[in-house]
Amino acid sequence: MKKKSIFQIAMGSAVVLAVACSSPSKMLKNASTVRYTVTPDPLEMKGDSVDVSINVVYPPKYFLKSAVMEVTPVLKSENASAEFPSVTLQGEKVQGNGGVISSAGGSYTYTGKVAYQEDLLQSELILQSKVSVKSKSLKLPEVKIADGVLATASLLQNEAKTIEAMNQFKRAEVLTSESEIVFSINNATVQSKELSKQGIKDMKAFAKNVDADSTMELKGVSIVGYASPDGPEDGNESLAKNRQAAAEKALKGSIKTSYEANYTAEDWDGFRMLMENSSIQDKEAILNILSQYSDPVVRESEIKKMGTVYKEIANDILPQLRRSKIVVSAEKVGKSDSVLLSAGLGKSDVQLTEDEYMFAATIAENSDDAEKILKNGATAISNSWKIVNNLGCVQMDAEKYDDAQASFARADELSEGDKAVKNNMGVLAVKQGDLAKGFEYFEVAQGAGPEVKYNMGTVKVKEGDYPTAVEMFGSNKTFNAALAKLLAGDVDGALSTANEIEEQDAATDYLKAVISARQKNYDGIINNLKSACEKDASFKDRAKKDLEFADFSDDSAFEAIVK
Repeated sequence: MKKKSIFQIAMGSAVVLAVACSSPSKMLKNASTVRYTVTPDPLEMKGDSVDVSINVVYPPKYFLKSAVMEVTPVLKSENASAEFPSVTLQGEKVQGNGGVISSAGGSYTYTGKVAYQEDLLQSELILQSKVSVKSKSLKLPEVKIADGVLATASLLQNEAKTIEAMNQFKRAEVLTSESEIVFSINNATVQSKELSKQGIKDMKAFAKNVDADSTMELKGVSIVGYASPDGPEDGNESLAKNRQAAAEKALKGSIKTSYEANYTAEDWDGFRMLMENSSIQDKEAILNILSQYSDPVVRESEIKKMGTVYKEIANDILPQLRRSKIVVSAEKVGKSDSVLLSAGLGKSDVQLTEDEYMFAATIAENSDDAEKILKNGATAISNSWKIVNNLGCVQMDAEKYDDAQASFARADELSEGDKAVKNNMGVLAVKQGDLAKGFEYFEVAQGAGPEVKYNMGTVKVKEGDYPTAVEMFGSNKTFNAALAKLLAGDVDGALSTANEIEEQDAATDYLKAVISARQKNYDGIINNLKSACEKDASFKDRAKKDLEFADFSDDSAFEAIVK
């Protein structure tokens, strides 16, 4: 936004008289003829700084040939000031390195930036100038040349996201042991050799161990009887039922629990799987028959037509399908919260696993307890980079940056450069103000998770590269994502994203009020600003000073909200 103005400097007669005999007095007297164009006007925060471009036009016969002028733009508010770098201008006869302004008239374009400060939200851009001609010097009165600062970028939230190592702790874990009993063709009698197989022995031992373990509970036995897909379907159905019943009867004496019964009359799914894994020469033709026909009678007929191949199937495949499949299930109950917390805090002798230490930290009453639990875990399991990484995250959230730095360095060493740790080191760098270093870490960490790209977006907002930030935030529905769209000029997109933010807090309401101001939507301004100030009264003071609402500052409804 550019705005061209002529600023009059009101001079008191006493000042003119005081310098009437001085050579620079002519420049003082004619100061009102100098023209200034400030871009942008009002000034606007970009990234974390305020940039300005000032074009100064000096009329003919204004700038003395022997004059040297030092000009310093200054942002001033009631409680703060920030000086832009000074520039030196000089007349034609001066030997020096300043910008030369001809006595016949000329111009100079100044560019500079200063770091934004919160107290500069309601401020003015003034010029402080000092003119020297040979041995005589004169300070010119300050002149206001623009308003400042449009500081919507300062709303950015430092929500760079850490990546904690996930724990695999399960409150209750289901464990199983499986085996099967194979039957001869057209038979449902359990042969003794089947019960002496290692799989059956292991399954019985599993059930026995569950009974002896106080942390485990036997949940039941599932038995499914099967028949191979050859012969009459009615006979196969009866055969499958009888095989299930025979297996249950054979096991009930040794595994005492509830039993769940089921059967599959013709096991075509099992047949397909065995065929796919077999080395039978014409197996693709067999599989094609299964795909082409759904009727079991037709399937069997077509396969039997293959003569020699069918004999191979009858010898190698079908016997494996005449079975009962047995699954014994048990539930292992994890430690209670109280046991985990007590052990994690070192108040009991109970030993915890890596996952249990990490889980215990997530249910701690406060960050101090979480930190202590993870420190104890790092001591007990000294090679766990996951515990140390999570410790660093807790310490960073508590703003213990030196401790977090040490923890992440240790996690980086133990993990041999895990990308999640690199991301967290980048987050720490950003929180400490080193954006460039943070971005370097994020580039290395790419692939660790969506958090990395999001964090890169936050850095880009801080750097003032809003289009890139929008790209990196992607489809995230967060405050920073909405803000980036607004700063990049996508006002409607910003509102759409802001409306989809899960937590409609005071900051989100305030952002929507700003968006409404840019849309000239009066109702949107009033409704959202009222909601923001009701949730957080600190937004009243900001709204009073915020240039986003400059056109509405005299509105009675606006005044009632911010009073």
